[in-house]
Amino acid sequence: MNFNPSRRVLRSNALLTLLCGCLFITGCGSLAGSNSAGNAILPTFGSIPGTAATQGSAYNYQIEALPTANAPTLTLSTAPAGAVLTGNSLTWTPTAAQSRVSNQFSVVAKNAAGSATQTWIVTPAGTVNGTYILTYWTANGPVNVPIDWTKTLFAPIALVPRANGTFQTAPGTGNSDGTFSIPNIPGGYFWLRIGNSSYWTSSSFFDFGADTNTAAPGGVTNATTTTTLQFNLSGLDPLQDGDEVEFLWDSSHPLPLPLSGGSPAGATTISAAAMVSSNIDFSQSAPGYLLQYEPESLGTVSALRLGAEATLPALTFVNGASNTVTQALLHTPETSFDLNVKGSAWATLFSNAAPSPATVEETKWGVTAEAFMSAGKVYSTVGMDIPLLVELVPPPSGQLPVLNVSSVCPAPWISTLPGFNSIPVTPPILTDQDFGIAHYGEPFPAEWPRVFTFCQTATVQILLPGFATPAICRLIDGQSNSLPTSPISPLINQVQNPTINGMSIFTAASVAPVGVTLQWAAPVGQLPTGYKITASVPNTLPHNGGQEFLPAFTFYAAKTSASLPPLQAGQTYLFLITSILDGAANFETRPNRAALPSAAASVVSAPITTSTGP
Repeated sequence: MNFNPSRRVLRSNALLTLLCGCLFITGCGSLAGSNSAGNAILPTFGSIPGTAATQGSAYNYQIEALPTANAPTLTLSTAPAGAVLTGNSLTWTPTAAQSRVSNQFSVVAKNAAGSATQTWIVTPAGTVNGTYILTYWTANGPVNVPIDWTKTLFAPIALVPRANGTFQTAPGTGNSDGTFSIPNIPGGYFWLRIGNSSYWTSSSFFDFGADTNTAAPGGVTNATTTTTLQFNLSGLDPLQDGDEVEFLWDSSHPLPLPLSGGSPAGATTISAAAMVSSNIDFSQSAPGYLLQYEPESLGTVSALRLGAEATLPALTFVNGASNTVTQALLHTPETSFDLNVKGSAWATLFSNAAPSPATVEETKWGVTAEAFMSAGKVYSTVGMDIPLLVELVPPPSGQLPVLNVSSVCPAPWISTLPGFNSIPVTPPILTDQDFGIAHYGEPFPAEWPRVFTFCQTATVQILLPGFATPAICRLIDGQSNSLPTSPISPLINQVQNPTINGMSIFTAASVAPVGVTLQWAAPVGQLPTGYKITASVPNTLPHNGGQEFLPAFTFYAAKTSASLPPLQAGQTYLFLITSILDGAANFETRPNRAALPSAAASVVSAPITTSTGP
């Protein structure tokens, strides 16, 4: 049979005509919802969801699902609580808990051909809330005292980073009960500024409160009076050269009253008076402590240790009058520990910490009891310490030594003054030394924290613009923990390779006041709780016109970099970057709630000058 291509084409055309006639008659032609072959079309989405939302305001999304004829069925498969899909209308009002965090949505469109899913994320702007409540630990238990924001000179502020490196300022408001709020803060990190301190945080709640064991506010009078305290004491350990007897009263400010002696060596009684001119309200009932300190020799180290003691649970005096206290002291039970210092580890702590080599000059250490505190809390501001064992600092000529009842070591600090020279009073410990067993009295409740503090200071010479002679900067690295059971070594080291806008901070530089970024590597060894950045600026002294550097702003971050808000143009800064370890603090949620152990190690920059041009 011969093949005839023309006949086959004619027959095919006739068949196609017949099929098309059937489709038209039955209505199965190419309509919306199916293709030309009569098959249903997979769903698609013709709308794009918005991703902007605000806490407490309705979020709406009108969903367009295709094809429009025989429209797909819509189902909300994933959504935050409270989201409702009615037909093709999605509504949701973000709650406080849902704001400033990611909320995922998924909508499924389904028809006979199959299904399609549209997924997106909404992070609503929300309100940042916080509290500023101080907890005062007293003889009668903790007392919470809120800071009245309506009476403060500052309000909380959020500085929100923009994509171009600048910051949007969002002011907040505070209330008399210590609470504060800042509305419309987007998700992610921002600077929370309270006073002169700023915290890099993404949290929606912030506890700015602290624990302290000073007396709660209210322990003062309207006028300054001179109150005389006459002490007639017995039961002392036999007096010897170097003994000190002190009175500590739980006042608005811890009040050490050194009592001059006058009794012969070996005496067990003492009679002495002290006059105090202040506005302290002595008529309030508060515990008082009579404390005898006795010399303790530990190899080459001298100290004063607590010996006899008396606790007076509720003392009251008459303001502006003469008051007599007659009391017998008791020799207290003793405890001890081995004062073993790994000085070689401390000797290297200040290496690579400044633009020029640091000279380690002084050591301070001691053991204190933090009155009334419990549950592992320790103060993070000023508190009332009762010294148990304190390194003896030689007093100025002709003066009696006075024990420091606040921290043995000050907080990390920078003090610069051209021509200023510190005078070290106790030598540093730079080699491994075991000084032997230290003893001291222990009469206080077991729940009170016992704190062993050790720190060393070093000086650094920094040449400042406009000065012919370098300034002297003092760095203080140290730590506080429970009584040592092993050689005392640094708990934390300083940051590594710190830079400003990619340049080493140890080299003087000029940067634009906007877009300043500090960056560093974490310390070797123990990772810190976070980092404290202190920006210090020159301050003119009123008495002689000289200049010193004082802190202008302080920044806290848990990360190893910080993009700072705009600095002052044409200003010279010294930046102190401190690694901080703390057993309770969290710089993003509760920076001032503290517990043992705590430690700090610092580096200081060369002078960094901000430009005045654009």
